[in-house]
Amino acid sequence: MPMPGRIVLTNGHLIDGSGGEPVSGASLVIAGSKIRQVIRDGESASADGDVRIDLNGGTIMPGLIDAHIHAGNIELTLDRTAALPPAVYVHRASRNLVQDLMMGFTTVRDAAGLDAGFKAAAAQGLIRAPRLFLSITPLAKGAQCPQDDALKTPAPRNSLGIYPEICRSPEDMAAAVRRTLKRGADQIKVFADGEVVSQDKADNRLPGEPVFTVEALAAAVQTAAAAGAYVMAHCYCPAAIKACVAAGVRSIEHGNLLDVETARLMAQQHTFLVPTLAIYDILTTEGRAAGLDRRSRAKLEQVARAGAEAVAVAWAAGVNIGSGADIIGPFQHLKGRELRLKADLMSPMAALVSATRTNAELMGIDNQLGTLETGKLADLIVLDRNPLVDMSLFEAPDQHVVLVIKNGVIEKNMISL
Repeated sequence: MPMPGRIVLTNGHLIDGSGGEPVSGASLVIAGSKIRQVIRDGESASADGDVRIDLNGGTIMPGLIDAHIHAGNIELTLDRTAALPPAVYVHRASRNLVQDLMMGFTTVRDAAGLDAGFKAAAAQGLIRAPRLFLSITPLAKGAQCPQDDALKTPAPRNSLGIYPEICRSPEDMAAAVRRTLKRGADQIKVFADGEVVSQDKADNRLPGEPVFTVEALAAAVQTAAAAGAYVMAHCYCPAAIKACVAAGVRSIEHGNLLDVETARLMAQQHTFLVPTLAIYDILTTEGRAAGLDRRSRAKLEQVARAGAEAVAVAWAAGVNIGSGADIIGPFQHLKGRELRLKADLMSPMAALVSATRTNAELMGIDNQLGTLETGKLADLIVLDRNPLVDMSLFEAPDQHVVLVIKNGVIEKNMISL
């Protein structure tokens, strides 16, 4: 969509992403890609605009950030995803991305699967997508990655040539980080613990079994840091989390088996936690019908019960809690459930902050995104009602997310033109 020179939004209920009190009767002025003015005192913006929209009391807030997506995990298991023809895979992944944008997620961090071509296609206007931060492929140990018997290589994650990087030493880790960054990764994804829904049907490694040594993890962290990047780690158990914290990993993904001692250590070291409650909630109720195998369902039951307790433990310890839904397969449209589930454990405002300001801090983009402030990029959404009163609004975004603006461009408008 073409970028208007100036957009003026009036009569909004402002939640600015900082965690501060909402403000009624607020206005916001956008010029180009930036927020030019935020008016909180009830005075409506008088400036002329190429587009002027009366929000009629709708809630205006920062664009949502999902820090753990898998837009490219098209099917429930990776072997089925990898069997899709490349053109089918690209079209279905692109459809997931535009759906994310329409749901109000203006920035996403892909936790492995998409290649740099998706970011290039979005930049060239070939596809509509949120702002993308890519991991490209995960770094894993050999036991987690099945081999393609014919090629004697790890089995692919998809038909675009994305294979896991197999690392068995610190030297392997450093080399894999360099290769992955060269392929266009913005951050590095490491499997530091067992998987729940793994590709290898012979892999019985449970969530709660550490994979890498501190030395190997530190090699990944240091190599990434030298290039201005960081490491996110798939983790469940305290032992694996502690190893990641000691190595300097920036964010722990999932963390379902987190205990009090480890949470306090994370808080001391300013390590972020990205719980992913929605996927467990969905798969425990719908996984079998969707074709999830018995082995994966058993692993799922082990960690699902502990997820809510882990968030409560982290919240009490003062851990920086971000937000990621980790949705895979056919459930991408349910991504907004993550916010409702977090609100039940923290508070509605804290859940919104986790998916705006905190995620921006985690990803190192808080100088540009995450809160609605003068001079920041104009990424914002409007809901027709107040989410602090009813967080289930995010589970019906087609109805309730009525305006989406990314980088100053109106991507969705159900209010007026």
